[in-house]
Amino acid sequence: MTINPDFNPGEITNDPIVNKVVDIVMKRHMQGMEKFGKTMDSNERPLDQWIDETIEELLDAVHYLVKAKSITDKFKVKEKELQGLVEKFREGTFVDDKGSETQE
Repeated sequence: MTINPDFNPGEITNDPIVNKVVDIVMKRHMQGMEKFGKTMDSNERPLDQWIDETIEELLDAVHYLVKAKSITDKFKVKEKELQGLVEKFREGTFVDDKGSETQE
């Protein structure tokens, strides 16, 4: 399968998010063509196999999202701690890890 060499997925719309999605889809398509050597249209798997494959992919996606959420949750906790330290510093009540007060 060939792709128009003038095709630039980054210039399809004026929305950079949509353009990024199109770019990812095209890259994923090319990976699939290299790996399987046929288009989705020509892949004649039975419907139950498509369903099973979709379930597996969605379960993986849920795992990835839960992991990503746990990372953002940790960042939020650290951000809140940092904001508290900054506020104490501004108030002049900041105490460093050695127990010494920091004066302005």
